[in-house]
Amino acid sequence: MSFLAPLYILGGLAIAAPIIFHLIRRTPSGEVPFSSLMFLDPSPPRLSKRSRLDQILLLLLRAAALALLAFAFARPFLRAKAQVEANGETSTRERIALLVDTSASMRRGDLWTRAKALASQLIDEVRPGDAFAVFTFDNGSRTVLGFEESATLDPRQRLEIARTRLNALQPSWASTQLGQALVDVVTAINDVVDAGERGGNVPRRVILIGDLQQGSRTDALGEFEWPSDVVLDLKPVADDGSNAGIHGLADAPGVAADPEAETSLRVRVSNDYGTRDSFTLTWAGEEGIPLKGETPTPAYVPPGESRVIRVPRPKGTQARADAFSKRSPRLVLGGDQRDFDNTLYLAEKSREEATVLYLGSDADDKIDDPNGLLYYVRRAFVDTPRRRVKVVAQAPASAVNWPPNTPPALVIVAGEVGSPNAARLRDYVQQGGTLLNVLNAPGKVETSATVAGVPPWTTTEARVGRDVILGEIAFDHPLFAPFAAPQFNDFTKIHFWKYRKLDPAKLGEGARVLAKFEKGDPAIIEKSAGKGRLLVMASGWSPADSQLARSSKFAPLLTSLSEGNGGTPLVEGNLVIGDRVPLPASGVDPSKPRVIRKPDGTRVTLASAETTFAGTDQPGLYVLETSAGDRPFAVNLDPLESRVAPLHVETLEQLGCRLAKPTREQAPDPEQLRQLQNSELEGRQKYWRWLVLAAIAFLIAETWLSGRLSSTRSTTRTAHAEAMAS
Repeated sequence: MSFLAPLYILGGLAIAAPIIFHLIRRTPSGEVPFSSLMFLDPSPPRLSKRSRLDQILLLLLRAAALALLAFAFARPFLRAKAQVEANGETSTRERIALLVDTSASMRRGDLWTRAKALASQLIDEVRPGDAFAVFTFDNGSRTVLGFEESATLDPRQRLEIARTRLNALQPSWASTQLGQALVDVVTAINDVVDAGERGGNVPRRVILIGDLQQGSRTDALGEFEWPSDVVLDLKPVADDGSNAGIHGLADAPGVAADPEAETSLRVRVSNDYGTRDSFTLTWAGEEGIPLKGETPTPAYVPPGESRVIRVPRPKGTQARADAFSKRSPRLVLGGDQRDFDNTLYLAEKSREEATVLYLGSDADDKIDDPNGLLYYVRRAFVDTPRRRVKVVAQAPASAVNWPPNTPPALVIVAGEVGSPNAARLRDYVQQGGTLLNVLNAPGKVETSATVAGVPPWTTTEARVGRDVILGEIAFDHPLFAPFAAPQFNDFTKIHFWKYRKLDPAKLGEGARVLAKFEKGDPAIIEKSAGKGRLLVMASGWSPADSQLARSSKFAPLLTSLSEGNGGTPLVEGNLVIGDRVPLPASGVDPSKPRVIRKPDGTRVTLASAETTFAGTDQPGLYVLETSAGDRPFAVNLDPLESRVAPLHVETLEQLGCRLAKPTREQAPDPEQLRQLQNSELEGRQKYWRWLVLAAIAFLIAETWLSGRLSSTRSTTRTAHAEAMAS
């Protein structure tokens, strides 16, 4: 048996105290019963010294309690045979988590081969008594061999399994979420300790293997408190070659209408570090083969800088068709040593065809009447390079119909329609459509009631003096969100001459007032119905009702309504690996599943209820196959992966990571290792708890016995006194 704090054993000397007290105990020399003391003078009793021990059991209980407490404070433990290795030397248990970078930047040169070799070497150094696990990470962390599984395997078998599983992996195309990966691994180590499987002060270490590039995201470490007993051991693998990358840029608002934007493409070329500064940009078709007749665009980018360059699009009709085919459109960067980030994939931006259906009494012969509503609806939608809107007008009494897979982006109802049309519009809204009902006259409201599933109600004309304006607007709603900025949120110049009084309660539960007049009456009410929505306006935009159609807010409002029905393109901006792609809600037959064809030809079937696609795990062109036709979208590498310059170690230290010291400085001290082993053994055995419990038990017994003896002596004296009195 050994002791973690042997000096506390000296506390056992306190056993001498009760022995001495028992030896020097002084008692009266004798007792003589006497009938009366009234004629005697009081005097102190004559005491006699005794040199022999009495009440041995009481003495033993007191001595045992003191001895047990001394042993408990000394923290005793038994050495286990498992702690002695074959060579007879003591081994220190350690918790080791091996974390390997598998992000896209590890595809450079022979980085991955060297990383696997280094990982295999570190795996061989793991001792049989160590707790060991292997993790990988890119934009998320993954467990290759967990602590729980590792603990159930034979020491040699677990190392072979870890090596085999790691060799079977390849770097992905995803970004580097270094911070979150470190948080996940440290949490995994803490979970093993919390489970109580191997308690004690066991050294814990995270070994990180990767290129440690500046493009690594470390945000998660800023909100994480790094444990003081976990060491981060960095094992970087560096690449000596230079690197440049190409990334697409979205044109600023309004640039898309510029003729130059139709004939050229804006890209950013970044040259992270190295000696090269001259590159070329070349259009390529299938399998990266350059297009015939296309001249490469030169690009001069000094090391450590980036440049925005406009690249002319392919000129010839056939060349343009080849470059923007639905198979492999791409722009290739030449002159770079590392080609993992030298290809920019592009999806053909097909022009969207949208339909706005107008149902009103002025649909027949008053198309060019500026006093009607339709006159302004036709002029509110302007064709753009990405979208063309067609306004279709019908009389309210005519049957409402459209192709099965191409519902209108927006339906505007001015007046009341018949019951069959109202039922058709209700189904349209339930399936995700947007219906705008303009109350241009007081009376019974049946169409909106049918769509909302509530009883019909009647509206009355509001009393308006000279005019009213909008007094309260919900700028947090998507309809008015484009006007939330201070330079756009002034609606006071729009005057209303007439409007109808609306009660939100008539539309049922869930109705929301989006705008109110200055008198407090609702101007626009929205009610969700199924997957779509119904909007009711208390006033129209004809000159007799208001100045809305003549304001700068009218066209954006109608455009926002039409695009809110899934009328936007499949994707906006540049998608990168790992992004979730929103799927269109319109133009799709809900009874048929949707299929996405990935760049490698893999087909992924999606349920009709799914609204996003999360399988963007490789760069290239993806194609969404729907009943309305194919819709391609491109996914590219994260631009941060091109920032391959080494990450400064001070960055991790500033974020709280406790880095391991250099090898020559961290040579383990044998005495310190022995103390750590002893602390671990004592922490697992915890014999001091049982010793304290035993001491408490002895003290309870001593207290009971002492009280028992005192009671016996008192009873004896009382009996003698009673005998003398009698």
